[in-house]
Amino acid sequence: LPLPLQGTGALFRIRLAGGSTPCAYLSPQDPRPLCHPAIDRALQLSEAGGPPHVKLTVEWDMSTKERLFGDIQEEVVQDAESVRLQQQAHRQQHSCTLDECFQLYTKEEQLAPDDAWRCPHCKVPQQGTVKLSLWTLPDILIIHLKRFRQVAEHRHKLTTLVRFPLRGLDMAPHVAQRGQAVPPLPPVCPPHLPLCPPAYCCNALDGRWYSYDDSRVEGVQEAEVGTRSAYILFYQRRH
Repeated sequence: LPLPLQGTGALFRIRLAGGSTPCAYLSPQDPRPLCHPAIDRALQLSEAGGPPHVKLTVEWDMSTKERLFGDIQEEVVQDAESVRLQQQAHRQQHSCTLDECFQLYTKEEQLAPDDAWRCPHCKVPQQGTVKLSLWTLPDILIIHLKRFRQVAEHRHKLTTLVRFPLRGLDMAPHVAQRGQAVPPLPPVCPPHLPLCPPAYCCNALDGRWYSYDDSRVEGVQEAEVGTRSAYILFYQRRH
C-alpha cells in the first residue's frame, strides 16, 4: 500500500492492519518489533481457518517504491510453502479433553504491559497476573462449550472435538478448596433446543443413552454421544 511519507527518511513503515489500536506502527529501532502489545491482542483475535496470525501493511515512500519496483498498480505476492503447510495442518480435525478446557480456563495469565496497575506504595506500574478459580460446585453443573468465535463483525463456528466423560467427572483438581473432596459428577442429559443438533440424554431408569429429535426418540451407543456439535453438558453430583 503506497503512501507518501514526508520528512521521515525511511524507505517504508510497517503497520499492524486491522488492529484495535489505531496506527499501530512497529518500531524499526526495536530489535524484536513483533514483541508489541498490539500484536498480542491481534493474535488473540485472529480469524478462524488458519493458525494465529496478524496482517501487516507496508507503507512505502512513493518515490522509493516506484524506483525499486517500477510503476506497478498492483503487486501479486505468492505465499511461501510454509504458509500453505501451516494452513493445511490447522484444517486437520483436532480435539481436546474437557479436563484440558478447565486447565486453560483456570490458568494464570500475565497482564499486558498496557494493563499494568500502579503500586500504591512505590507508585511504580506493576505487570501483574490474573487467575480464575472455581470455589464451589452446584449439585447440577452446567458446562457451556463455546462453539462460535466473534472476529469483528463475523462469527466463525468452532468444531473442535471436546472429549468429555459420560460418568465419573472428577472436578477436584480444578476447585480452589483443595482440602474438601468433591464427589464425581455423572452426566445428565443436555436439553433439546429447536433447530439444533439432536440432544442426547442418559435415561435415569435403564441407564441407556437416547437421541431426542423433533419427531422421534431412538437409542444410541455411548460412542455416538461425544460429537463435535456438543456444546451444553449437564452433570449431576453423586451423593
